[in-house]
Amino acid sequence: MPVSVPVVIAHFGGRPNYLQLCLESAASFNTDVVLIGDGSNRSFWRDHWNSDRVDTGRFREFADSYVKLSDYPDSYEMAFWKRPFVVDAWMKSEGVKELFLIDSDVLTFADYSKEVTPLLPSGYQAALMAPAGDQEISQLWASLHFSYWTREALDDFTSFAVNAYRVPEMRHKLESKYRWHVDNRQPGGVCEMTLLYYWATENSQKVFNLARVIGHSVADRAVNQPANYFDDEYEIRGGFKRLFFRNGLPFGFNRVLDQEVRFWCLHCQGEAKGVMRILQQPGLRPFFPDVYRLAQLTEVVRLKSKSLIRGVVGRS
Repeated sequence: MPVSVPVVIAHFGGRPNYLQLCLESAASFNTDVVLIGDGSNRSFWRDHWNSDRVDTGRFREFADSYVKLSDYPDSYEMAFWKRPFVVDAWMKSEGVKELFLIDSDVLTFADYSKEVTPLLPSGYQAALMAPAGDQEISQLWASLHFSYWTREALDDFTSFAVNAYRVPEMRHKLESKYRWHVDNRQPGGVCEMTLLYYWATENSQKVFNLARVIGHSVADRAVNQPANYFDDEYEIRGGFKRLFFRNGLPFGFNRVLDQEVRFWCLHCQGEAKGVMRILQQPGLRPFFPDVYRLAQLTEVVRLKSKSLIRGVVGRS
């Protein structure tokens, strides 16, 4: 019997509806699902770990050396910087040796312990999502929205993050990336995905890429993008990956491999969070792009009607 690896969702500052959908879908396939949160969502999930009660000294150490090199809102950016440090503290506190870490806008369609862990090559200590090939300075990212971590790897990454702004060579790389965004008047800059990229590059022999198909299965980079490991890799319909479901599990057609591929999860980032509830309803799944657009149109009509009624009442 494979060991049950915990699935962790780290979410700070509230309890949005999509977080509930994320937790429920993860628990429908996996045995141990943990919400690492704070006081704002401490009663939201049965297995909750309140990070407010933890002394995350290493995160404070990081914050002391951190320099903002992006145009992201401070609260948004620091929540993402905080996440790996708090998860690292949880692993050490609870004696956890390995885990899957997913974003709170990810829908789960697999038992990761049984279906993903056995596919990871021997010797790998972490697994992230990243595109193929060399990246331009405008990009330079790797993502932990669906990722696998051992305690050793996460401890190493957080140490790397603490030192990133102190070591002149790395500091220069980060400043160069931010300078590109400023000079080219492009949004973004340096975030935790930038450091994940540099760390994964330095540790390529022990960091696996989950964006690449393995065993006819893969993790989803973003449900509203054709790209995954390669650009334009999957067919698109209605602004989303063209998905079809078998026994409740999502599949897509991979143009590069010319074959059907099973998705372990679907990443509903940004506005795509609106499809999470639709994808949880078997009868609507085959038509989810259309149902989503219809829901959007209905909401626009509702708001315009409400505004019109107010205008009429105001003039009467």
